[in-house]
Amino acid sequence: MKETPKDPVSKRLVAPTEAGQRLDNYLFKHLKGVPKSYIYRIIRGGQVRINGGRVKPSSRLADGDTVRIPPLRQASEKSREPSEAPDFKISTLFEDEHLLIVDKPSGCAVHSGSGHDYGLIEILRSRMTGYLELIHRLDKETSGVLMLAKDPMALRQMHLLFSSRNELKSIQKFYTALLVGEWRGGSRTLTHSLETVRGTVGAKRSKVSSSGREAISIFDPIKSLKGHTLVKVEIKTGRLHQVRVHAEQEGYPVAGDKLYGDKERNLDLRKLGLRRQFLHAESLLFDHPNSGAPMTIQSALPDDLSSVLSKLEQKQNVQ
Repeated sequence: MKETPKDPVSKRLVAPTEAGQRLDNYLFKHLKGVPKSYIYRIIRGGQVRINGGRVKPSSRLADGDTVRIPPLRQASEKSREPSEAPDFKISTLFEDEHLLIVDKPSGCAVHSGSGHDYGLIEILRSRMTGYLELIHRLDKETSGVLMLAKDPMALRQMHLLFSSRNELKSIQKFYTALLVGEWRGGSRTLTHSLETVRGTVGAKRSKVSSSGREAISIFDPIKSLKGHTLVKVEIKTGRLHQVRVHAEQEGYPVAGDKLYGDKERNLDLRKLGLRRQFLHAESLLFDHPNSGAPMTIQSALPDDLSSVLSKLEQKQNVQ
């Protein structure tokens, strides 16, 4: 593989979720289509550096490290959109020189890997130029507000907000979910600790465990429908499948959830048009990483979910 002067040096900021990875595995993930032999060659040749220093393929990454990657010809990210990717409609909710916030459609993974040959980040990089990194993630079937950074400063600052324990400098994350079952009582704060495990087919999932990491979700019922409850959920932490596992643990699984949900009830909901989990990232409230201005970014409930709600309401009115 030949280097090309048209592609600039890339500097990537290591996210908290990537800390502890070996450098070679990190590059395999981010440099799709580049032969492993070439990746090892540029590492050993000193062209890949961490925080300006020479490294080995086995070097471990830390949160906030800067990884220098030399100019490469990466077809998957630079030249064209993945041909196998559906033509997803990705609407922009907000954009400036520091942030890109989009309305992620259901069915689109946020990045390639784990059985996905493409993801939203690869699609967006093929459609635009310059620095672009995911600030956080959403499940493939979850729709709604997704934030990306357009420069390393914004990425670093937003990671600090997402991980902050200071309520005055944190970010508020709200979801809309339809639960199976009629919720009893009012607002409920759930604090079940969650542990990430590998399933039988290798896919990651979460389970409630006393040895897991802290997870906090606040469930507020919005509307009762016969056999279901529409809720608004604020999450104070960002664990894998947090809303879905907390809901299932309380006995009110997310409607349409194939992994943690009620199979029989899901089949009934399919007759109403629900083809995925009823979970939508509704809004983010935060201070802008550069100006400090308060920001509120919202995403309307998609048509497929609104349609299911309307049909449930019609059934309830008839009865």
